Amino acid sequence: MKHHYKFYSLNALSLTLAVFSGQPCAADNEPAPEMVVTATRVEREVFNTPQAVTVLDDLAVQQANAGTTPDILSGAEGVLIQKTNTGGGSPFIRGLTGKQVLILVDGVRVNNSYYRFGPHQYLNTLDPNLVERIEVVRGPTSVLYGSDALAGVINVITRKRADFSGARGADGLAVLHGASADESLAGRLQVEGNINQLGYIGGISGKRFNSLEGGGDVGEQRPTAYDELDGDLKLNYRLAGGGELIFAYQYNRQFDVPKTSEVTLGDKLKFNYEPQLRSLGYLEYRGRHDEAALVSDVKLNVSFNRQKEGEEIIKVSTPTLETREITDVKTVGATSQFSSKLGRSHRLIYGFDYYRDLFDTRMTLTDLTTGTATAMTPGTPDGAKYESWGVYLQDEVRFTDRFETILGARYAHFKAEGAIGINQLNLSDGEATGSINALYRLAPRWNLVGGVAQGYRAPSMEDFFGRVDFISEIPNTQLTPEHSLNKEIGVKYYSPRTSGDFYLFHATYDDLIDRVTVSPGVQQRQNIQRALIKGAEFGLKHAFSERWSVAGNLSYTWGEDRDTEQPLRRIPPLNGSLHVRYAPHERTWYEVYSLFADRQDRLAPGDLSDPRIPVGGTPGYGTLNFKAGFQPRQGQDLLVSLENLTDVKYKSHGSGVYAPGFNLAVTWRLAFQ
Repeated sequence: MKHHYKFYSLNALSLTLAVFSGQPCAADNEPAPEMVVTATRVEREVFNTPQAVTVLDDLAVQQANAGTTPDILSGAEGVLIQKTNTGGGSPFIRGLTGKQVLILVDGVRVNNSYYRFGPHQYLNTLDPNLVERIEVVRGPTSVLYGSDALAGVINVITRKRADFSGARGADGLAVLHGASADESLAGRLQVEGNINQLGYIGGISGKRFNSLEGGGDVGEQRPTAYDELDGDLKLNYRLAGGGELIFAYQYNRQFDVPKTSEVTLGDKLKFNYEPQLRSLGYLEYRGRHDEAALVSDVKLNVSFNRQKEGEEIIKVSTPTLETREITDVKTVGATSQFSSKLGRSHRLIYGFDYYRDLFDTRMTLTDLTTGTATAMTPGTPDGAKYESWGVYLQDEVRFTDRFETILGARYAHFKAEGAIGINQLNLSDGEATGSINALYRLAPRWNLVGGVAQGYRAPSMEDFFGRVDFISEIPNTQLTPEHSLNKEIGVKYYSPRTSGDFYLFHATYDDLIDRVTVSPGVQQRQNIQRALIKGAEFGLKHAFSERWSVAGNLSYTWGEDRDTEQPLRRIPPLNGSLHVRYAPHERTWYEVYSLFADRQDRLAPGDLSDPRIPVGGTPGYGTLNFKAGFQPRQGQDLLVSLENLTDVKYKSHGSGVYAPGFNLAVTWRLAFQ
């Protein structure tokens, strides 16, 4: 299906030439520049940020018409979503995924030291109804955020009350979402308002996903069905002088989520994540002072994050025996962030973060014929502890009106304790990382950007013990951190009608953790791999008029093991998206778009043995989709999507399930007072 890639690549190239050679129409009201917080920890225009970033604002999130949070990111620049199961959705950024991509919620770390090796499902434990915007920083951000940010950071920013125009206000919202391919149905009830300076927003969501129908001759895929229940509350109190106090709580519970590939492609009769539970609560203070003050901005946050995951497994070889393993990780966190303006040329961002994981684990083997349950040794130590802290400093230096740099440094320390039998873990280690990013204004609308950044990922509890069974995989308590060095250069363009960027990146990785066969049939994780990942990213948005606009992006990634010169595992193919939008007036819009990817047949040895990847590689694809939005009356919104109109059989590289075939998705929102 390579012709799909060629067709859309030519379209994207033609679009680029047309946009940059043509003159945009005059705008009556110049749109405000797009802003980003995650890249530098303070608000900054995307155009004037030297890092590569992808921003999905509140309008993009609302109009995505997505049933899950990973689906909101589908087609975003520099991000590819892989799905081992319908309850998953693992983002790939610059060739990496899983625990090598850091996920934040409102700036609070969601990753813990149990995140599994390779693709995982944790982004899907965030209710899409909470999301106001998503910011993605592409490239290592270990200086600001510590471990796990080797490939980048995804910061999911949730909604809060913003309207304080009246002394009292109260609003309600009802949302229904359904899709035909999996016969899913989701609903949400929400209340929002304020009492003087205290704002509140809260709601409950329920979802039911049935078996997913794939494209072409795939048919119904089983097992893929699961249920979900969500609840949330957010309070924000506006303080005198521009400060704010925020309390937030989120609860997500998914029921009997099947890991589809283990059943359809593996040796399991059953593999369910039950329970799958995530809860997050935090209290945050934000203070803002005059820039002339020694400290102009303050942010203090304390958080409690709980992730409880169960695995219920029945093997084909032993159909009367079921293993049930529970891993309950409770994380306490505390962060502080400050900024200081030093004259007209320096702004310092500095702070401290601390996180501590405590493990509660247990495992049983149940005889299904008798109901007898026998306690077993869990793969991760019960009572294990994992602690990390770090201090960081970032200096934004403006040398001239045209040239500025952002220098950063961090020292981080981690400590891990736990034991299973004779396997004792008592490790303490530290890491120092640095980065430099620069921006040069070539012309009023053109910026040249680039940088060099170190990244690291400390080995996690899951790395040390890894759900091991002590038969086919044994622990390694001597692992050390993974390291990376990323170099990139790019160009950004911005005008009232057009924005775009183009990046080239080159990253080397040392001490990557991978499985090694230590004896026949027995593996262990070791720091053995050196890798090279390089590529290019391109994104463009252009408004021909107030009614017509286009957007598109392309991402190419190439990965290699530096020792064996073999391809690196799970590297995505060339992929991207193209959107054409028509909005005749503010209450109606229409969009035709395509998601596409080239064939990936450059496979690592691990890919060749991966049952999720077809023999010869993952075929390329190009989908045709249509989406529209209407406001039948004030306070009502209706979104309708016709996805995969040609019913193409496809899946993203490494996925365990095929993407939906022809799919009708509808979202209806009713706001009331």
